[in-house]
Amino acid sequence: MLALLGVAVLVVAVIALHNPKGKLAAANSSSSAPTRTITRPASQSSKTATTPKPQTSASSGGSSTDSVRAVPLVVLNNSTVTNLARQAAQRFESGGWTVTHFANYQNNIISTCAYYDANDAQARSAAEALQQQYPTIKRVQPKFPELPSGPVVVVLTGDYSTG
Repeated sequence: MLALLGVAVLVVAVIALHNPKGKLAAANSSSSAPTRTITRPASQSSKTATTPKPQTSASSGGSSTDSVRAVPLVVLNNSTVTNLARQAAQRFESGGWTVTHFANYQNNIISTCAYYDANDAQARSAAEALQQQYPTIKRVQPKFPELPSGPVVVVLTGDYSTG
C-alpha cells in the first residue's frame, strides 16, 4: 500500500513539473478560462525578422551580456496603449537586443512579464538580464503553452512605461 502511494505521488510530481500551466493559469485567470489571441491590426503590423545588431564589448572575446542579448525576443502588447509593442521593441533593440516579432495580445496577465522557455538554457538568463536592464518589466516567469514560440516572450501590460 505504501509503495502504491509513493508511485502516485511520483506521477503527480512528474506531471506538475512538465505542465506548470495549472499554476500559471490560476494566477492569471478569473472565474473563467482567459481568451488568448494574437491580433495584428494594420496600425501595428507584426515584425517578422531583423538583422542582428553588431555587439560591442570592451573585450575582444565578447561577454556573457552579449550572449544573452543575442537571445531573440517576441514583444506583445496586452494593454490599451496603441503601438506599445512597437515602441518597446525599438527600445529593446536600441539597448542591444534582437526582437524578431511584435504584435498585440489579449490575456489576463497581471503585470508586465518576460516569459522564458524553460527548455532553452539561455532563455531564463536572457529574461532576467532584460528585466535588470528595463525594470518596468515586473516579473520573469516560465512560458505557458498559449504564448507564441520563442525563447523569451515579453508581454506588456498597462504598468509598462517606456520612460
